[in-house]
Amino acid sequence: MSGEKKLEEFLQTIDEWVACKGLPKVEQKEDIEAILNMRSQEISQLSAKECLAFAYELYAYSDYLESVKSKEKIALDWADSSIWYIISKSLDNYGTTYTKWEQKYYSAVKENPLAYEILRIKKHAEARLSTVDGKASKVLRMADTLSNLSKTR
Repeated sequence: MSGEKKLEEFLQTIDEWVACKGLPKVEQKEDIEAILNMRSQEISQLSAKECLAFAYELYAYSDYLESVKSKEKIALDWADSSIWYIISKSLDNYGTTYTKWEQKYYSAVKENPLAYEILRIKKHAEARLSTVDGKASKVLRMADTLSNLSKTR
């Protein structure tokens, strides 16, 4: 079974667990981009109700971003532990006691096609995680700003 298939199977198991626990799925709304890109002039013309409504949308979007981040973190952790599981027995075959672990790690991964494929999955998950990291907290601050602004109107 390929690394992609193993990851899909693992993520499917997680999705089934989430559904079984009745945790609500938050989806991205199409109009969120307009809220995120509002200019200060537009924001200053919003009523208190509009500020609260937009703040709510941003809070929901922040939750969506956190769920995306969690899924990528799960994929990253899965890939990392899978690679170590695959190469752990053969790691001592690469270098001596004084060889750095990184050199042994990448040599062992290079020799194993499945580990090499999972390493590619890991690199992609790291890149996606880096892209999403920190965005949820920024959106929360934007939502808090709109919520506080609604109190002054």
